[in-house]
Amino acid sequence: MSKNVSIQNHQVRVVPVFNEKEVNGSYTENALKMMKKRYLQTKNDGTQETPAEMLRRVAKTIAGVEKKYGKDQNQINKFEKEFYDIMASKAYTPAGRTVTNAGSATPIIANCIVLPVLDSMESIFQTLKDAALLQQAGSGLGFDFSHLRPAMTPTKKSRGSASGPVSFLRVYDTAFGVIKQQGRHGANMAMMQIDHPDALDFIRAKEREGDIRNFNISIKMTESFMRALTENPDQQWYCTYKGEKTKPHNVLRNPNGSVNGYEEIDITVGEIFDELVSYAWANGEPGIVFIDEVNKTNPLPGLGPIDCSNPCGEQFLHHYDNCNLGSINLAVFVKDGKFDYEDLKHVTRTSVRMMDNVIDLFDFPVQEVTDLAQKNRRIGLGIMGFSDALYQLGVAYNSEEGRALGEKMMSIINEEAHKMSEELAEEKGVFPNITKSIFHGKKKMRNAALTTVAPTGSISMMYDCSSGIEPNFALGYIKQDKDGLQYNYFNKHFKATLEKYNLTEDQIKRINEEIVNTGSIQALTDIPEELRKTFVVAMDISAEDHMKMQAAFQRNVDNSISKTINFPFSATKEDVREGYISAWRNKCKSCTVYRDGSRTIQVLNVGKSEDIVSTTEDPTKINKKKAEEKARNEENAVDKNRITPRVRPEVIAGRTYKVKTGYGNLYVTINDDDDGVPFEVFATLGKSGGFFQEQSEGLCRLISRLLRSRVKVTEIIDDLKGIRGPMPVMTNKGTILSLPDAIAQILEEHINAKAGQIEPPTSDMVNAQVQAQKDDLFNKAKALANFGMAPGCPECGGLLKLQEGCSSCLSCGYSRCG
Repeated sequence: MSKNVSIQNHQVRVVPVFNEKEVNGSYTENALKMMKKRYLQTKNDGTQETPAEMLRRVAKTIAGVEKKYGKDQNQINKFEKEFYDIMASKAYTPAGRTVTNAGSATPIIANCIVLPVLDSMESIFQTLKDAALLQQAGSGLGFDFSHLRPAMTPTKKSRGSASGPVSFLRVYDTAFGVIKQQGRHGANMAMMQIDHPDALDFIRAKEREGDIRNFNISIKMTESFMRALTENPDQQWYCTYKGEKTKPHNVLRNPNGSVNGYEEIDITVGEIFDELVSYAWANGEPGIVFIDEVNKTNPLPGLGPIDCSNPCGEQFLHHYDNCNLGSINLAVFVKDGKFDYEDLKHVTRTSVRMMDNVIDLFDFPVQEVTDLAQKNRRIGLGIMGFSDALYQLGVAYNSEEGRALGEKMMSIINEEAHKMSEELAEEKGVFPNITKSIFHGKKKMRNAALTTVAPTGSISMMYDCSSGIEPNFALGYIKQDKDGLQYNYFNKHFKATLEKYNLTEDQIKRINEEIVNTGSIQALTDIPEELRKTFVVAMDISAEDHMKMQAAFQRNVDNSISKTINFPFSATKEDVREGYISAWRNKCKSCTVYRDGSRTIQVLNVGKSEDIVSTTEDPTKINKKKAEEKARNEENAVDKNRITPRVRPEVIAGRTYKVKTGYGNLYVTINDDDDGVPFEVFATLGKSGGFFQEQSEGLCRLISRLLRSRVKVTEIIDDLKGIRGPMPVMTNKGTILSLPDAIAQILEEHINAKAGQIEPPTSDMVNAQVQAQKDDLFNKAKALANFGMAPGCPECGGLLKLQEGCSSCLSCGYSRCG
């Protein structure tokens, strides 16, 4: 690899001259596997472009924008080379949408957009239409549902009642689920303010894993709520609607999810916060946003307050605003154990020009979004590879030195980005909405805002570095994408450092086993302390240290930061609570927590691949199956030492009997075990069952359970025989008083036949018995009431009435005498 010197803006940078073979060979197997799925385009001859060809395509397209500003071809070629160099050296990359679409037939769009959901059907469904088009294009969207009226609020036009914000959230989720099935899609964020009357309904919206699966959700905390929480948590919490105080609502729903009412509840500030914490502890949602802190740094106050962010919380935007993202990989700036800050400055400046050019290429399917992109010219230059940079520098993430380094790196990026934006404003003009910004009358700027820290999932995979400002999830882990494709990772910087120590084969083997099983080395107390101190991972770090690092970066970030506190499965609700409060005290703008293993399906996993539940599975079905297995395997305390019924064999034989009842012909099947003893009973009413079929089915299930548990058959018969129902009937086998009586008599006949105790009746015996039954019933009762109160029709279940000496059904026409 040869080198040359590039001079730009009075800075000298040594730039490698890459050949395509070197570039293509620099990507890992995991990176190539992901890039082939997402970034490498198919050429006209049917082959896929190489990574170097991809970078050439992106650099050429973005540099071509300079022609619009009067640059000649030599200048354009110079910018193209600089753009290519910072990407080929893995120092910077635009966001995935730009990498995918630049230079292709597909329009370039940004992932970050916020849309309005206002309190009218017109707004709700116009936004849904716009959102559907943007989702289809791949944009990530944010929506604040706080503007919608609470559930059961009267509506004037329909003269009905509102179904509430969560109901419309479910409508959006269903619509995006359909779009999601058609290919790549953007993620979504839904927010609600804590003082909305339906806030509790929103907090509980994702209680079951798999519900509202196309959204992340966050609760917006106000300064007044957080002060009350920390100073007087036992005070009653009141919400506001149309400027009036009201108690929080407990929204009441039918089993199908429809709203049927609400009740006002007394709940303290501490109690409602504890409920939020409980849900976040259970599955990671909702996250929280400190909305007042967000608006303290609103760069465009002339457009009004900001009420929502993009899906991952790093971009708080006005309605229809968007942000163009890109990230600097800090890991590549560590050279010979030192960090190259001058090189970082050059890459920052080149990145800002590159990202500003991307805005001119935007073409959204919703015109309002394209227009505001041009008026505000927001960019979100962020970082990745920070944790890997610390590994190479030998600095612990959870240390004062680590936080100081993070703050210094981000300070330089933010300062250089703002300087470059000022220079571009002189060169190309200010952003049109500057009169509505904090810069008006102070200085010229090309962009309303410049820095942010995004989660950098796929682009971190492409450059094989840690994500955003996050600590590494684990030293070894398995990541799976939305299609269930798995990627195995073992941290290359740990591996390189490990080789410098004179460790035995047994020690290395135990270290590798520990990393596979836990992802961490903190339990290995016999390895060098320096290793354990430096190579910490997400779950080795306290919530307080997570938030201190986020705060260190936030001080030099225009917008916000995507950051998660990753807890081990053993973390308590109090740990989550402290993490949230720490985020507020450290003046962070948002906070997300996640307890490892709290969801059935996870993107990042420690352990063996065969134990990982695929992202393509349905979590609701998996959870149902787990619950059933748990019910089977765990013995309830009240059932301890009690009888468990025998397992039914696949094949079993028996007899079916027919008996007349007051509800129609009853067919009773009795199957025997290998010893000829009744094992199970089934009964079906001949006339499709009617009203009493479910009774006979339930009765037979219980009888079968008793038989399989070896309860004496004669005791079962004694308990059921003689039970009187509303419609007795006379048969050649005697009076059948009810369905239980019929089944008991058949069961008795069955066991007596096996014992040889039944004599076939003669016709004279049958006639005499039937006449005796008639006489007995006539003498005992002359009224229908003697046969029971309000007997049911065997055909439809309606009430039978006594008419002209016979009981008949007025609903279906059934007549007992017919």
